[in-house]
Formats: sequence, structure tokens, C-alpha cells
Amino acid sequence: MQDPRSDARSTPGSVERLRHEFDKWLETAWSQGERAMDAIGIRKSATPAVDVIETPDAIVVLVDIPGLAADQIELTLTGHMLTLNGKHPELESGQVHLNERPHGLFKRSIPLPSTVDADTIIADSKNGVLRITVQKIPTQKARRIEITG
Repeated sequence: MQDPRSDARSTPGSVERLRHEFDKWLETAWSQGERAMDAIGIRKSATPAVDVIETPDAIVVLVDIPGLAADQIELTLTGHMLTLNGKHPELESGQVHLNERPHGLFKRSIPLPSTVDADTIIADSKNGVLRITVQKIPTQKARRIEITG
């Protein structure tokens, strides 16, 4: 009896051929980085870049939001999850020759690395960067307990 996989590989449009093409796309994306991922539609180009920095007392989140005003972004904190919603301006009408700037809706959820005090959150937008600072909740230190007996 003949191996059915050998027939599948030789048949045009087969699953094996599709798998091979998909592997080539992923390899291109991996080797050429973000531009290739944008070109084949794997990465959302409207998602803003984020840095999360932990200091001894706080978590600082920096978000690139060039061209957006503070009232164009919604920011929520639920537990350890910080979520940003917004919309970059749409492209102007006309023939597009180059499109590298983000446009359209975005939503970005950022897990925070520590327990924070939601009442202390401060968000400030300056020069295209949204800076979000929230104080960490101090962890309880271990306390030695004397045992009598």
C-alpha cells in the first residue's frame, strides 16, 4: 500500500504545500523583522510601543502616542492589567506611496509586574509620550514570632 502522505505532497494545493508556504512566510517574518510582519499582516501596525519599568516604589509605563491628545486615549487599570484604547488619525485621501505611521483603532493591554495601588495612578502626556506612574503596594515583611513553652 502506498503512503498517503506522498500523494498529498505532490497534489497542487495540498495541505503539505500550504504548510510549506506558511513556513516560508514565517521564516521571512522572523529573519526580516517587523517590516516583513507588517507586509504579510501578522503584526498590528497601530499598536503603540510600550516600555514598562519597575522601580523600588513604583511601576512606570511609557507609551508612544505621537499625534494623539490626552482626550483621544482611554486608560483603565483592573488588578494587574493596564489597558489603553485609542485611535490614530486615518490616512488622508489620495494615492498612498509610503505608509509607515500608525493609523486606526488600537487596544493594548499591559500586565504590570507587581501589585499596585490604583488610587495613586498618574498619567501625563508630553512630546508624544504618555507616562503612567503607579505606586506599588509594599509587600508584608516576614516577622519572627517567639514561641513560648
